[in-house]
Amino acid sequence: MSFLNDVKTEIINKPIKDRHCKLAFLAGVIRGAGTLYEKDGELGLDIRTGGEELAMFVTTQLSNLFNYQVREVSVSEDRLNKKDKFVISIVGERALEILEELEVIIEKDEELAVNLKFYDALTSKECCLKSFIRGLFVAIGNGTIPEGDSGVNTGYHLELVFSHYTPALETSEKLAEHGVLTKITRRRENYIVYIKSAEEIKDFLAFLPAPVSVLKLMDLMITREISNNSNRQKNCDLGNLNKQVEASAKQVDAVNKIMQTIGLETLKPDLYKVAVARKENPEFTLLELAEELGVTKSCLNHRLRKLVYIANEL
Repeated sequence: MSFLNDVKTEIINKPIKDRHCKLAFLAGVIRGAGTLYEKDGELGLDIRTGGEELAMFVTTQLSNLFNYQVREVSVSEDRLNKKDKFVISIVGERALEILEELEVIIEKDEELAVNLKFYDALTSKECCLKSFIRGLFVAIGNGTIPEGDSGVNTGYHLELVFSHYTPALETSEKLAEHGVLTKITRRRENYIVYIKSAEEIKDFLAFLPAPVSVLKLMDLMITREISNNSNRQKNCDLGNLNKQVEASAKQVDAVNKIMQTIGLETLKPDLYKVAVARKENPEFTLLELAEELGVTKSCLNHRLRKLVYIANEL
């Protein structure tokens, strides 16, 4: 199970005490996963969830809050994601009654209309606002969180997918009011409220709140940072080794050129010792060669550069 599925499970299993918060949560789920339609002159509502656990939770809430017994939860295939969708259908007067209490349907100019404002009286309390966004997240939340060694090259990404711009903007603004910064982009016909910062995702989870998931995310962040630091160190060590090999080869070539042209015996004694030592120990690092000769690393480096200079002048 992925990290984000674990987050949703934590949210679904978190007890909700007050009825107004339960209503806000259910409203968030329906706003995210609900579809309105008309059949034989009657209003219908389909709630499509990506997981059986959420479907069972919704049926339980409909029973507890509205005494509505869902007769059957059907299953349809999401061809795009190749996953099953669990569909809860409500038709007729009960659908209208439920949608009106959840402020999805309102009376406007003496007629019934869809309430385009997501954040209204139902979410006026902060506890209800959090419950509503929790409902939205379990319905339309998605993303990737790097886990283990396989996630080292994967970026952090969390998103809420909306079919209209206005609720996407409202959600982004509400989260900003509570210190969670998001961005909005368009993907085909949808509007995406997204976060790509591990710290902001942590803030979002803390806002919900999902404390267990916050702690797990912090652990994943630390593990990834350790892995990244280890990789950087390995790359640095490999880079330094390559430089040492290249420098040693260049110095040995210089010594061979001097030996084949003017002869090593023409060199000053200190340069002669360095030339012979480098030729006999091409695998030594600068520090190892300096210790072998009993000179400082700086002194040795100067003499090796002198040998290369002499060879270039020949």
